[in-house]
This record gives sequence, structure tokens and C-alpha cells, in this order.
Amino acid sequence: MSTRTHKPTVTWDPSADLKILRKLEREGYVELWAVKIEAAISTKKIPNDRKRLPTAIIGSQFATIGEKPGNAKIASDGTPYDRINAVLGPGHHADTLHLEDHIVSGRDLFATSDTDFLKHREQLEMEFDIRIMTAQEIAEALRYRASI
Repeated sequence: MSTRTHKPTVTWDPSADLKILRKLEREGYVELWAVKIEAAISTKKIPNDRKRLPTAIIGSQFATIGEKPGNAKIASDGTPYDRINAVLGPGHHADTLHLEDHIVSGRDLFATSDTDFLKHREQLEMEFDIRIMTAQEIAEALRYRASI
């Protein structure tokens, strides 16, 4: 008998294996979400109602106010964008937007294979009280939990 009572929400980073995550979603293990930048804009594998607009950051090539594809939401001063950027370093703007949305939304798991996230995983998890995992790690953890 399965002890699952909560279907975890997963933020998909385009580096994560979408095939594994979609299989988990079809099997009822997770609910996938994405940020409407990079590969998330064009993939039809995640429904549009689960693709959130990125935070508008001045000078961002991903977050311009207005017409598609660059629509954006306006962030409050309290977003963790600057703190994430400080950890990941300059040149990781899209990565920072993905993780910022994940944190602000309160989703359960951040799925990525991006080494920039994985090499800072421990620091990011401690600072923001989040879970960062690869798609394979998520699959193993959820299937193990379901078999108990």
C-alpha cells in the first residue's frame, strides 16, 4: 500500500531530463512546472498553465514587459534573485531566474542537471531551505517512497 498523500511539485530546469520527469508525472508521482524562458517556452510537454512568467529584471533578455515571448511579472524587493546570483556568479542570469521562481513559488523540488546548480547544491539548499535534485534522483526517491 502506498503512503503517498502529497504529489510533489517540481520546477523543471531545461537541463533536467524531461523524459524521466514526464514519466513520473504520467504515473502520478509529481506535478511539473516551468518558467517561460529558454526551452520551457517551446516545449509542449508541460502545459501552458504550468509555465510561469519570469521575474522582470532590468536589462534581462528573458524578462521584458509586454508582447510574447518575453512577458514578465514584476518582483517585489524581497525576491532572492540577488542572493542566488551571488552564489551562482555572474553570467548565470537564466539559471538565477529559474531558481528564483522556484523559491518564490514554494514548490517542493528543483530538477536540474546543470553543474552550476549541482556544485552549489548544499549552499543553495541550506540558504533557501529547498531541495535540488537531478531527475534520476527524484525518480529513485519517489519510487522508493511509493514502494514502502
